Amino acid sequence: MAANIEITCPCCESLIVVDRLTGEILLHKKKESKSGLSLEAMVANLDSQKSELAKKFDKNMESQKDRARILEERFKEALKKAESTDEKYVNPMDMD
Repeated sequence: MAANIEITCPCCESLIVVDRLTGEILLHKKKESKSGLSLEAMVANLDSQKSELAKKFDKNMESQKDRARILEERFKEALKKAESTDEKYVNPMDMD
């Protein structure tokens, strides 16, 4: 029963070893970072991410411009169709 308690911190994922009898922290070992990249590599990676995001943004902006035109055409077609029919509109809520 004199074994130590090993706890993994939920925040930083470091290993904490606590003495079972006294409650003292015997060891606090931080999690090793796997990144190990140099500053230059991280900056280059960040630059490539920026360019990819800019491309995605431009693509989405173009699709939104095209979307507005398509929706306008659909609205005009529906308006023409509504004007050409003589049927009276029946609200589904009025059927009760």
